[in-house]
Amino acid sequence: MVKKRKKSNRGNLIKGVLLNISSDHFEAVGKELKKTIHGKPGIYALYKEDRLYYVGLASSLYGRVRWHLKDKHSGKWDHFSIFIIKSSKYLKDLETAIITIAEPKGNSTKGSIPNQRFLKRLLRKRIKEKRRTLKTKMINKNEEIENLKDSINQIEKAISEK
Repeated sequence: MVKKRKKSNRGNLIKGVLLNISSDHFEAVGKELKKTIHGKPGIYALYKEDRLYYVGLASSLYGRVRWHLKDKHSGKWDHFSIFIIKSSKYLKDLETAIITIAEPKGNSTKGSIPNQRFLKRLLRKRIKEKRRTLKTKMINKNEEIENLKDSINQIEKAISEK
């Protein structure tokens, strides 16, 4: 019998990537870049040398990265990477996760995650349940030990009486 290979989910979210593009080259390849990524939603990362400086999201990557050549981030980054995302539905969550993990210097807003305390509460609840279970088991074991001690004492008493 031949096993069917499971279809991969790879590529369902990220539809294209451009990595390590120099800001100096932005204008030189601007028209081609615009044709390629204009109107495409995604996440972008701005770097200064080899350090992540800023992470952002955009409904149109081309315009947003181009804007950063002129805004308050101008001159603070020298190359960028973009990740085209299939749907803008999850962009904010992706951006928040990346910023939370990487803590880029240029991002002043960290974003918030709804239900971010949910897993902590769930874990605490499960730990409490585990403690209760272990406590109950310990009480039962202690009772077993006491019963064994009583049995041993009875046997010793019976032996000594003979």
